[in-house]
Amino acid sequence: MKLLADKTGEQFLSILEENGDELKVQFITNEGKIIGQPFKDSKAGLFLTGWRDRETSTVIGLTKFRQGITEDAEVSFALHQLYPLGRKVKLPSGEIYLIASYANTHTDGYYMFLKKSLDSELVRLKMTPEWELQPSEKLLRLPYYPAPKTQAELDNIDEFDAWAGGF
Repeated sequence: MKLLADKTGEQFLSILEENGDELKVQFITNEGKIIGQPFKDSKAGLFLTGWRDRETSTVIGLTKFRQGITEDAEVSFALHQLYPLGRKVKLPSGEIYLIASYANTHTDGYYMFLKKSLDSELVRLKMTPEWELQPSEKLLRLPYYPAPKTQAELDNIDEFDAWAGGF
């Protein structure tokens, strides 16, 4: 799989066909899901707008994992990025578990310790591509906005401005 990444490294284009400078590409998420329709563009044009070749990403690793490739650095990187500690996953059986360890590599695949709830026992399960990562339950932090100035503070500023005479 060949990829292009934008300046921020958050958007990806999968190169479907390459013929000299002409490319047929399609947007793809970091989880390997296809977005929109394929389109044609020139490599030079994409490079001018900030797109660059991407050698490693979670997309490449997740694609290899879905193909059954084990003991691969890109797969390990992708699984550590996409399945962080404390997040919930939905298994093909419909059960939802809490991730309690990172993916451990073995010759027959990747294993992870999961918990049904915070106080339940650990369960060791082999990872499959059908696991669905559930949305985070942590709330996003809002930016800090200072409290409005009090009348005493505004009076102090006005007094200083009057004394300084505009300097």
